[in-house]
Amino acid sequence: MDNLRRFLVVFSAMLVIAAAVCGIKLVRSYNSSNKDLVEDLEVAAPTYDPSGQVVADNFRNNILVIVADDNRSESQLMFVVNVDSATNSLNFLFLPSELKFNIANGRTVGTFGSMYYSFASGNAANCASTVASFFDIDINYYLRLTTEDAAKLIGSFCSADVAGSRGVLFDIPVDVYYRDYDNGVIIDYKKGQYYLNGEDAVKYLSFYRTEDDNYSKEMLYYYDGTDSKRLFVVQKFFEAFISQKFLQPTTDFYIRSFQELMQPFVQNGESNLTESVLKRIGTILGETSTPRIGYFIPLGDLTFNDRIYLSYNGFIRNMQLDENISPSTAADVLGSRFKTVF
Repeated sequence: MDNLRRFLVVFSAMLVIAAAVCGIKLVRSYNSSNKDLVEDLEVAAPTYDPSGQVVADNFRNNILVIVADDNRSESQLMFVVNVDSATNSLNFLFLPSELKFNIANGRTVGTFGSMYYSFASGNAANCASTVASFFDIDINYYLRLTTEDAAKLIGSFCSADVAGSRGVLFDIPVDVYYRDYDNGVIIDYKKGQYYLNGEDAVKYLSFYRTEDDNYSKEMLYYYDGTDSKRLFVVQKFFEAFISQKFLQPTTDFYIRSFQELMQPFVQNGESNLTESVLKRIGTILGETSTPRIGYFIPLGDLTFNDRIYLSYNGFIRNMQLDENISPSTAADVLGSRFKTVF
């Protein structure tokens, strides 16, 4: 009998410890209708839920961002950003619009630029799944913006500039000019240093080719008619934007207000980003620094078959290193910079 009592005591203690460890709580309440003691079982919320409002202290996730308009056939920008709270780092993987992928077991060839328009519904979510499968990485979050909202978003992060809404100070490296009167597009910027507001930035960054596809030696260093080349200019703009809006001592406002400034665009676009996730990203931005921010682009062989295709070859280039430096294998870059498991 003593052994039985000891067993029951030990067993009861183990149950209490297990309940405490697992976050399970028994709450006793008194039911006045039948004079019975009622036990309600409550289970603590999970520490991480991509679709909910709870975010773990350790946050490492990939977010797919797409800038695309409904009245076009090709997105203006697509990239994956890895946000890592363990290292307070950001890593961007820019996805060229001519990058080729196969749809329906290789029967139809598509490009990343047309990917968003390949789905009848749930475009951004389906793009996230497709990109995740292509690179064999996890993408739990996504955000799709129109070019108009992208311009307004940039403007929101210029609203508290010292001299008013100055914009992003940027060196335009070479004269660019393009006109498409049928669609009302005129891009005309001269080489030099300017404060670009949101509308100017989006318009300038959309340039990637001349009207006649002829390029001077000076232009070829920055543009050659491919999106892959243009993205190196986009990367420079990202560097300037992040440095000026988040890494300077005078830009604390944008860090503190990150969630509030982003929320309207998340609500207006296609996204599963939650308020708590945005707050977490804002915290990480407040702790990061230039050496902790990386920029990458997949490489491949260009082919011409009615249009330009980039056939991915499994290599990824660090956009901040000289092009003469050998690229890294995708496994090395994706495994170290875009993993989501701690």
